[in-house]
Amino acid sequence: MEKKTVAKAYVLSDGEIIEESTLERYTIKQQGESRAIPSDRFDGKYGELGLVEPLYNFEALAQLLEINPYHYRAVKTKARDTAGLGWYLEAKTSKPSEQQREIAMQFLENPNPYKTLTDINNNVMVDYDSIGNGYYEVIRADDGTLVGLEHIPGHTVRVHQDMNRFCQIRGSKKVWFKRFGFENDVDYVTGEIAPAGSIPVERRATEIIHVHNYTSRSDYYGLPDILPALSAVISDRERAEYNISFFENHAVPAYVVTVTGAELDDETKQLIRRYFQHDIKKNRHSTLVVTAQKGQGDYSTTPVEIKFQALSVETKEASFRMLRTDNRDEVLSAHGVPPYRAGIVVEGSLGGSTARESTEIYKQSVIEPRQDMLENVMNRLLSIGLGITDWRFRFNDIDTKDTQAKIEELRFLFDIGAYTQNMILRELGKEPIDNPNLDKHYLFGQPLDAIQQTDEGAILDSLKQLHAKLIDIATKEGGKHV
Repeated sequence: MEKKTVAKAYVLSDGEIIEESTLERYTIKQQGESRAIPSDRFDGKYGELGLVEPLYNFEALAQLLEINPYHYRAVKTKARDTAGLGWYLEAKTSKPSEQQREIAMQFLENPNPYKTLTDINNNVMVDYDSIGNGYYEVIRADDGTLVGLEHIPGHTVRVHQDMNRFCQIRGSKKVWFKRFGFENDVDYVTGEIAPAGSIPVERRATEIIHVHNYTSRSDYYGLPDILPALSAVISDRERAEYNISFFENHAVPAYVVTVTGAELDDETKQLIRRYFQHDIKKNRHSTLVVTAQKGQGDYSTTPVEIKFQALSVETKEASFRMLRTDNRDEVLSAHGVPPYRAGIVVEGSLGGSTARESTEIYKQSVIEPRQDMLENVMNRLLSIGLGITDWRFRFNDIDTKDTQAKIEELRFLFDIGAYTQNMILRELGKEPIDNPNLDKHYLFGQPLDAIQQTDEGAILDSLKQLHAKLIDIATKEGGKHV
């Protein structure tokens, strides 16, 4: 069976011709650019130090934030909605201690010389949603009193096999920590465990609180929500690399040229190039005559066939846009973040009650569990570290109310006389105004009292007129019988 020679090339919008092999090079990463996974700073030290290796490379997971805007925005949005909307102390008893409140507020408002409590919690949640693990460093005074709080970058920390110690490596430096509440001392330089109080204060390790996104595959580490959508992140990166690398070097493909039974030689390429760059511009109906010869030594009877096929660039671009939309939706779905919450406007998306319902689902299923987790951390710190028993740390909730719909509802209730103006102020969380007119009910702009007085006056006038008519009739009838 004869093997057919098939050559394929592309005519670009500027008339240039490129071989198919040239185009295909851009569908994969260009040679010379590394695809290496970032190195693990703990490589070779897990067995030596007794540390547990995570299921995935934390450095690689952390770098995903830098290559996918939707993943980045979703992580930042969840961190902000969880810990960035403010906090307050809630009384746990009917008569809480004001002294305890002052102690708690003094710590919570100044947990760190350089960061606010919101900054620390936000950073921990960014780590939590990017690599599945977040770490607080708890700093105590010599007497055990809580005096400081710090965030430790999650990708720099590994858990020891005993789950009571943690090791951080940054550059050439190595530091040990101990689990919050672990009673023994740990040497922060060597990681050795000793009875409480036996290690000098200057060598004692500080404590760590580890929060992680649970996975059944590990007792030591968590995994981020983005993992099921990892293929979408990679696909979107490949799409972007293809677009950038190809269109920086070439124009848009307009035609595909397929030569069957012969090679696409330089002479034929030159004819095609001249036709698209010069001839067709002078005359839109000009004819292209192309000849191709079989290669030297080719004595097959296969006829030479040359085909030109127009390419729909719009279709290709549309498919790229659809691919990116699919990737975006998959990433946001893995995070559980509604598109508009991440600053993305989706054309044709439903609004009204559907948007409110999706926000409420996001609040209840994604944000509130994270807030509960961090609130438990803060309340443990207040209770164990400061002896606070009368107050509870709470985060502010995200606002899921539809303000415009609420205004329309209140306007309707006011128009039908169901609400006074002061009642509306209370509904909006405002202080009522001390003015008797604002406590009156109105019916479509008219005070009900005035309407009532008007109705009573009309009735009296009608009765007077009826009385006068009756007197007149009685007088006339009486006169007839005199």
